Amino acid sequence: MPNDIDIERKIRFSDAISRRQFLRLATAAPLALANVRLAHAVPSLAFLPAAFDATHDSVLIWVRGDEAARVRVDFGNDAAPAQLTTGPSVALTKDTDYCATIPLNQLAPGRTWIYRIVDADSGKLLSEPARFRTAPTGAEPFTFAFSADMEESYQPFKIFDVIDSKQPDFFLHLGDIIYADHPKKSFRPSVSHYRSKHAANRKDLHLQNFSARYVTYAIWDDHETEDNCNSLNPHMEDALKVFKEYWPCKAVDAAALYRQFTWAGIDLFILDTRRFRSQQQMPDGSDKTMLGTAQKSWFKDRLKASTAPFKFIITSVPFHGGGTDTWGSYAAERGELVRFIRDEKISGTIFLTGDYHLVRDWTNAKTGLREYMAGPIASFTQYEHEPKARARYEKAGTFHYGDGYNFGLWRIDPAAGKARLEFIDAGGKTLFQTELSA
Repeated sequence: MPNDIDIERKIRFSDAISRRQFLRLATAAPLALANVRLAHAVPSLAFLPAAFDATHDSVLIWVRGDEAARVRVDFGNDAAPAQLTTGPSVALTKDTDYCATIPLNQLAPGRTWIYRIVDADSGKLLSEPARFRTAPTGAEPFTFAFSADMEESYQPFKIFDVIDSKQPDFFLHLGDIIYADHPKKSFRPSVSHYRSKHAANRKDLHLQNFSARYVTYAIWDDHETEDNCNSLNPHMEDALKVFKEYWPCKAVDAAALYRQFTWAGIDLFILDTRRFRSQQQMPDGSDKTMLGTAQKSWFKDRLKASTAPFKFIITSVPFHGGGTDTWGSYAAERGELVRFIRDEKISGTIFLTGDYHLVRDWTNAKTGLREYMAGPIASFTQYEHEPKARARYEKAGTFHYGDGYNFGLWRIDPAAGKARLEFIDAGGKTLFQTELSA
């Protein structure tokens, strides 16, 4: 790979660049984009931009500068990359740690879009071309990846290069995006502390490059606030504010992170298992909740109304797990959801989970529900942390892997009613695969 100086010598940005230049940059190999030095970029961006929560006609573009500025997004589809539309502008201010989210609306569905960040005052380019894809409205095949658990001290996050090689349409991050409380001796929960931890993870070039090429849908778990946190944690408001600054989303409730999106006729429900959670030590019963009244009602209504052949339910903690911080400690509410799915004859439900630093097929004969867990992206592994756990999972008789970094990759054919899952390790090796029919 050429070094930074070589790339800067060969590439000079101007307000009008050729189709060939634009496509070459937008499809650059991993890390090539992140290593580009822009000769005339003043002010500058702290990190590469990223795209979040795409729908069939919209997306959120995330930008983080290193000083106060006004920036805009210029964008266009890959069929005419040299003909960019001048997009909306936004101020980068100290109040939001120089982070900003720029919504793009009225986009065509099922297309790859290319965008770049421009200084709104001078017109100078601040970023190389990045890209995202809007959700198709037709039942066309697509691919997505998912995983969890990403700790600063385990950088570089090289597994994102492996995920990139699979060219997913989007990525689901299932939580523990930072470990704000690691190391414990330096944990000082505050807005400034959470910002520093998110920025530290964003510095990873593999993550930056990947996020500039694929749409991300992210949800938090506990370590974005504090280990095993619940709704009574006094630092949750600060953690939520900063999470939204660095990982924007189109949440249903401004005070939480839950939402739904649809891709090629497949519905995905992202649940917030922290914001409204009762204390873990509370006796189980009808009053103990992980979702809270409003979110649970929303989820039931949306799930019942869905006609999608597959309905993916994203929960940051294991649905069939038995630990005190999982759904096992909220068994009454879990049972309520199981009965609801059964009684309403809702088919095609698939739970995707993280948190355990483990791959596992959690499919449960008793509930009749499928659950698949992935992670970590980069953190300690389950069997490194708890060697005795291996024997426990062996007894379950389903696939498990807790020896290395990993992710799940789904290939969905909505028209055929087929969904194929692979779990893949950091070396690109397939660990497990299965195919489901709607």
